[in-house]
Amino acid sequence: MKFTYLVYKQVNGTRQLAAATQEEWDAILKENRRLPLERRRLFVKDCFEDGGELDCMYIEATAAEYREWNSKNTVSQKKRKIGMSYTHQSLDTGVPDTDVETLHECVPSEFNLEGIVADQVLIEELKRALRAWKPWAEELMDLYMAGAKRSCTNGLCKKYQLTDRAVQKRKAAFEKFVLDFLKK
Repeated sequence: MKFTYLVYKQVNGTRQLAAATQEEWDAILKENRRLPLERRRLFVKDCFEDGGELDCMYIEATAAEYREWNSKNTVSQKKRKIGMSYTHQSLDTGVPDTDVETLHECVPSEFNLEGIVADQVLIEELKRALRAWKPWAEELMDLYMAGAKRSCTNGLCKKYQLTDRAVQKRKAAFEKFVLDFLKK
């Protein structure tokens, strides 16, 4: 593994990035430990493979550049760690020690993953629109989806201290809103 350190130096009267030696790098790190956080020199790390060898570069950055890099790097590291717990498999591969030649045989032919995902996204968008429209509308949608369209009236009357007629009006307004949303 090869390390490169780019630090700001005064070159011909201008401040610019220049390569630092290992000794200069060690001195910068030692000095940084003694400084308060707001006065420390900040560095971003960039690693890449070059000719089969891993190269790491430490590049001095401004506070704004460092915050942006750190934010993106933190997200990237979290995604990488989470991704390590999953494996990707092709449906064309076989299952060892079984009679299954491909995973296609295990998935029912009428299974439509794209449709299921599209439906789930649509429901989430509808719930978001309902929350923005009326505070009680998302709860009513959950009741409808649970099959309690008719039986929920009494519960809603008690919960919101409404009359049967008021709940019926809310249900009608809810149904109209959902139909209008789905027409879009």
